[in-house]
Amino acid sequence: MTDIQLRDLILAGAANLFLKRGYAAVSMRMIASEVYVTTGSLYYYFKDKDEIVREILDTGHRRVHEEVRSAIESLGDTASKVSKIKVGIRAHLAAVFEKDSFPAANIRIFSHVPDHLKRLVRPGRRAYEKFWYQLLVDDNGDEAAMVDAQHLTMFLLGAANWTIEWYRPGRDSLDDIAADLARTFVLASSRAESPLDMPA
Repeated sequence: MTDIQLRDLILAGAANLFLKRGYAAVSMRMIASEVYVTTGSLYYYFKDKDEIVREILDTGHRRVHEEVRSAIESLGDTASKVSKIKVGIRAHLAAVFEKDSFPAANIRIFSHVPDHLKRLVRPGRRAYEKFWYQLLVDDNGDEAAMVDAQHLTMFLLGAANWTIEWYRPGRDSLDDIAADLARTFVLASSRAESPLDMPA
């Protein structure tokens, strides 16, 4: 196994542990045990737990952003806003429920990591939020808008991310969930208010 492969294995194992146990409960020793390496070997690749966490958070933001953007772009320029929102939500859910999902681990632990880590990964998080914000903003520029687009973005991402608490394969369908969320937010987005700039 190459150094790159082992490093990736460590990150995947750590993401799985953080998803199951949360940020505080996971130690470097536990991560080493999860991937069958010595703790000393673990420190060869990462100086501490927070370096692992930062990479998991950054990868989680980047992966879901890339997969959602790719899914929407595959529809082509003539796709309707409704189609883009539905496909985007479905791609977001698919990314969250991938095996050893970095996006899911990100969702699970983000609110519990130290503030300095949140600041370091915030650019990736904001970039993804802005992507959805721009998609949800009313194309018509309706001055009578009743819903703030920034709030709507947070509502949508919060609803999609919360599925990790209740989704059960076999009982629930990601396609049905995506369709229901899309129907919920498409109507609201048609009345979304578009400020000059989304706050950084």
